Amino acid sequence: MDYLESIARVIERSRVFSGRRVFVTIIANPAAGGFTRKKNAAYNKAALAQAVRDVEGRAVACTIASFAIEYTKASGHAREIADKVLVAALRADVNDLYLIITAGGDGTSLEVQTSVARAILEAGHSSLSDRVCVLRLPFGTGNDGSDGRLLDQTLLLLTGDSTLVKQSAVRAWGQGGEGFHYAFNIASVGLDAFVTHMTNRLKRLFPGNFYKIWLDIACLFYGKFFPVETMFVSAYDKSMSVVREEKEQFLICVMGASGRRTYGSNQKILPDDRNVCAVRDLPLLKKLALKSRVKTGEHISFSEASLFEAHRIVIDYASPILVQFDGEAHLLTETAFPYVMELTDPCITVIRARHS
Repeated sequence: MDYLESIARVIERSRVFSGRRVFVTIIANPAAGGFTRKKNAAYNKAALAQAVRDVEGRAVACTIASFAIEYTKASGHAREIADKVLVAALRADVNDLYLIITAGGDGTSLEVQTSVARAILEAGHSSLSDRVCVLRLPFGTGNDGSDGRLLDQTLLLLTGDSTLVKQSAVRAWGQGGEGFHYAFNIASVGLDAFVTHMTNRLKRLFPGNFYKIWLDIACLFYGKFFPVETMFVSAYDKSMSVVREEKEQFLICVMGASGRRTYGSNQKILPDDRNVCAVRDLPLLKKLALKSRVKTGEHISFSEASLFEAHRIVIDYASPILVQFDGEAHLLTETAFPYVMELTDPCITVIRARHS
């Protein structure tokens, strides 16, 4: 993992940080597949070495004021590290930028971004939106929430023509007073949350990507654990005008931080600019057929799939159901409903290629 230190050479020559003092913290999960799987580790090491070569000969564009690599030791540790960075960033000068780089799976980036979102949106530290930038390296198994599915693609953000932009998150809450949950890729209730839950349970015993395996199994047995009942979904635009109301036996209801999102290791659940997808329950054979089409985004041709744009959705349901946020699942009981998911104002600063 020592090769991560060479990323400093790429950052200081990255034009996206031109003229800034940059305080770099890499938050790495040593158990992530990008480190532990020999093939993945070798690929990542080679990709970073190539990025260093790509910037050789360039003038130094920014000043790296500090550089640290922190390794997570348990669930929640990434959030604690990020919290400390944010405390320092609050004292930053206007020209300072605190760059937090996650080198782990979707869980690591979720913890870090949740820390940033809570500081900005809940604690009221709006200045952090300009002082903190998050770069998510794809070191996990799914990498749906990272900035590029492969490390060489992500590093192009540093070596190529890029800019800093602010992105929205999905913020969700119920009536139980448990506070907000955030998703920076996709939040959803139903079958896919069940798949996520079972996948995560298996990961604790056998590291690897079990999403596709559990997707097949879940199609057969989901209804026995969570019988599909009528779900009320009301959708609103940013002015809080109703844009859609549906009352169906929905198998899943998904909301993305934007359209064109994937989950479950590149399953194209939101293949176009629409950021909400709800799928009605359907017979087993058709369910299996639809499942196979999600990989390519062709599920939107099924009459049971409903896609639309919304700023907020309100879900009402009369039974327990699972919800997931960027691959982390939770159980919602009847007391959580009505359950709200909505887009926040753009608040998390990330790096994007200028042409994208």
